[in-house]
Amino acid sequence: MRGLGAAALVLLMLLGVAPAGGGQDLSAVYPSEQAFAAATAGLRQRAQENPRDPDVRYRLGLAYFSVWRQFEAGLVPYGRGYDRAAEAEFRAALQAAPGHLGSLLALYSLLRLRGQWEEAEALLRSIVRAALPPSATGGAAR
Repeated sequence: MRGLGAAALVLLMLLGVAPAGGGQDLSAVYPSEQAFAAATAGLRQRAQENPRDPDVRYRLGLAYFSVWRQFEAGLVPYGRGYDRAAEAEFRAALQAAPGHLGSLLALYSLLRLRGQWEEAEALLRSIVRAALPPSATGGAAR
């Protein structure tokens, strides 16, 4: 099934499916945790005000995911455990909107990076359903 995962990701890239990032650069390298907190304060506030907004939860998850990856690469001294915060945000987005493609893809990537292969592979059908039109999957998209 791992081959199916790679094929799904290649298909998504070929289709040009790219989640919207909005106005913030969620992959910026912030020199301190305080700088990161200040940069994401508005996003965190919007998530508190509207916890069922899948796009806000997804974008906040991406911010945590990005810092976790930067920490893992040795680019920043903070970010340990941010993968758990990212996962919680992606799952919150998916609870609000089960077919949210950006959250599905990000969660898939996060799980694979942590070596949670079975959990990642369990998302593949949902990713394909969310990425392709209903006619291509033989039924409803969600």
